[in-house]
Amino acid sequence: MTAPAREDGRWARRIARAVAIAGVLLLVLAVRVVTASRAELVEADRLRERGDVDASVAHYRRAARWYAPGNPYSTDALDRLAEIAQSAEAARDPDLALAAWRSVRGAILGARSFYVPHQERLERADEHIATLMAAMRPPPVDAGRSEAERRAAHLELLREVPRPSPFWGLVALLGLATWIVAALAFVTRAIDEEDRLVAAQARVWGTVWILGFGSFLLGLALA
Repeated sequence: MTAPAREDGRWARRIARAVAIAGVLLLVLAVRVVTASRAELVEADRLRERGDVDASVAHYRRAARWYAPGNPYSTDALDRLAEIAQSAEAARDPDLALAAWRSVRGAILGARSFYVPHQERLERADEHIATLMAAMRPPPVDAGRSEAERRAAHLELLREVPRPSPFWGLVALLGLATWIVAALAFVTRAIDEEDRLVAAQARVWGTVWILGFGSFLLGLALA
């Protein structure tokens, strides 16, 4: 095998290793989200079957809050909350219905980053919350308004949701890019041809990797 071919082979192995490392890291994060969501869902189901519906609502909200695209447990938790809310409305229990619909709303907004997931579910929750609040005894300031007017006012306030911050969204994107580039650089520069660690390069790219990952998490949290 010629020297250029050997060099190409080494670079191909390094790139494949970097891609594998990045894939493992993403898989670890995905597993963490899905397992945490499932654990909260299981606990919520247990409490609901025992008759402690109020406590189950809190756990369903946490299960839904562990959102990731394709996570079925998060979606199931939102479905369970909607079921509880609708049953409470039918049973004329506005307090429980409000708690459940507000949990749907809070979980969805808590999971937003570059976009707001489950937009249709969010709008549906807002509609129910506005209806339930308008049906309650109004405060003195709203005494002269009709129920329909109060509902419209509540719905307007609920719809005024701050959109994801472009700045923190950009921080998250840059952090993700830095994280991926640093992982690739670590594998290609911090490990020599004989698979030995190059200490100086490892310190540099390891630090950049940590900073990139931290920026990614911070951007997601504040977007």
